[in-house]
Amino acid sequence: MPQFEQTAVFTPLLFWSLISFAIFLFLLWKFAFPPILKALEERTSKIRTDIQSAENLKVEAEKLKLDFEAQLKTAQEKAATIVSLAQEEARKISEKTISDTQAKCRQIQKDAEHEILTSRNQLMSEIRDYISVLTVASTEKVLRRTLSDDDKKRLIDESIEEVLSNLEQNA
Repeated sequence: MPQFEQTAVFTPLLFWSLISFAIFLFLLWKFAFPPILKALEERTSKIRTDIQSAENLKVEAEKLKLDFEAQLKTAQEKAATIVSLAQEEARKISEKTISDTQAKCRQIQKDAEHEILTSRNQLMSEIRDYISVLTVASTEKVLRRTLSDDDKKRLIDESIEEVLSNLEQNA
């Protein structure tokens, strides 16, 4: 077989190729791989550090979120309390205003009733005086004489009683 006969020529070439490859690997392992491995190790370390930092930031963000939610809940509770107190205060003010207004209305009504009663009594007194003068004058004209004080008093009282009874019946 002619193909296998040429292997004798390639044997030294193969030997030197293996030696060259071994030297090349040794040089790579000695000089090239350590910086590459160091760079890979540094990169791995940096990635681990970044991952740990990201996890720490995530935990811190969760804590901040929980704190914020707690503060928000507290603020909402305070706002609800403030609104409740404001509504209660408004209700109290409204009740006080209504009570004050009712008291003023009652006082105005009492004052009006008192004024009406005073005016009525004054009017009745004036009517009584006027009736007594008219009664005495008309009686003196009818009788054509002057009446005694007792007669005047009796006639005035009778006339007043009659007028008052007529007023009460008409009212």
